Amino acid sequence: MKEKLIAKLQAIQKALSERSVGVNKLERLSAEARRAFDSAIDSLASREDILKEIEIKREQLRKWRRGFYRTVFPINWKYVFSMPFIYGMIIPAFFFHIGLEIYHQVCFRIYRVPLVKANDYFIYDRQLLPYLNWFEKFNCVYCSYVNNLIRYAAEIGGRTERYWCPIKYARRMEKPHSQYPRFVDYLDAENFRKKWGELRDFSDITEKESKKVLPSAQSRGAGKKA
Repeated sequence: MKEKLIAKLQAIQKALSERSVGVNKLERLSAEARRAFDSAIDSLASREDILKEIEIKREQLRKWRRGFYRTVFPINWKYVFSMPFIYGMIIPAFFFHIGLEIYHQVCFRIYRVPLVKANDYFIYDRQLLPYLNWFEKFNCVYCSYVNNLIRYAAEIGGRTERYWCPIKYARRMEKPHSQYPRFVDYLDAENFRKKWGELRDFSDITEKESKKVLPSAQSRGAGKKA
């Protein structure tokens, strides 16, 4: 009986020792698995950081390329087809300017109409802006010339119309030239001849232009006295 009890106790001890060994093995395996998992997480985090850094570098490179192309090669290629039509307008504009100026200088002197001052219309300063590239500055000069020429021609045409046919249209006119508000009303037949004669007197324009000159002359005089 005693031997049986001893044998059972030994069997129990052996089972307990084996179980403790298994628990120890599980604990070691768990610790190793935890370390491997933490290592994998760290590896993934560092990889994600590397990918983010690569993407940031790529975006910086793309921005640099866009800025470089806009500065050195600022042409938008989808507009290349229209360029001959845009820049080709300089030819008719140039000949129109010559013909307009011949008419302006000759006929206005004959009619005693005040000459239109080109300096009041041909203004060039947008190309001085530092945030524009060279191509945009060139376009600003070209655009300013053509559009200012149109405004200059409109004023010459307005003064011509005032001299020869100062009658308002029956329909309302959008954005008329500077002389149009002074024209005779469409159905004012009674006063037409009288007002037409008055409109051929351009003293209002000469007085207005003399007032522009006087302040600058006075300032120069004050500077000399000082």
